[in-house]
Amino acid sequence: MGIRKASLYHHFPQKDDLLYALCVDSLSRIGSAVEEAIDWQDDPIDQLLAVIGAHLRATLADQDMHATMLSELRSINPARITEVVALRNAYETLVHDVIREAQAGGALRSYISSRQLTLALLNLLNWTIFWFRFDGTMSVPELRTTLTSIFVEGAAAPAASGPPRPQRLIVRPDG
Repeated sequence: MGIRKASLYHHFPQKDDLLYALCVDSLSRIGSAVEEAIDWQDDPIDQLLAVIGAHLRATLADQDMHATMLSELRSINPARITEVVALRNAYETLVHDVIREAQAGGALRSYISSRQLTLALLNLLNWTIFWFRFDGTMSVPELRTTLTSIFVEGAAAPAASGPPRPQRLIVRPDG
């Protein structure tokens, strides 16, 4: 950025002020990107695809900021954590609503709670910022396609009615 580390404290008197601003900015950017993307979609699955694409684009555009928000959120001053958690919860609710609509439309399994699907999707999307590299073997569109396939096909409603029967995993001592 062309400034010295100490210069940051001219703009942010304390480290907590910087972390707070970073977390608010991170969550605001992700939320805005996803809201804008789903506004253009009427179909629940198209909205879900828009969530995945917009979330990835927003987080990968500023990987370090979003990684810091995810890993250091717990370090925010207790007096400020309420606002940051409210932003996080609002975003989670936005994603949850999209998933719930897709379930109601029969596009996603309804016997898996929408809350569990929401947390699974956010986990799948959020942690890419720690391992994805722009100079790696996968492009952002390929990443989006891969994660969409994993989530949507894995959560898609099966052709047969009702939940599938769990299969028992047999582990043999020889491997």
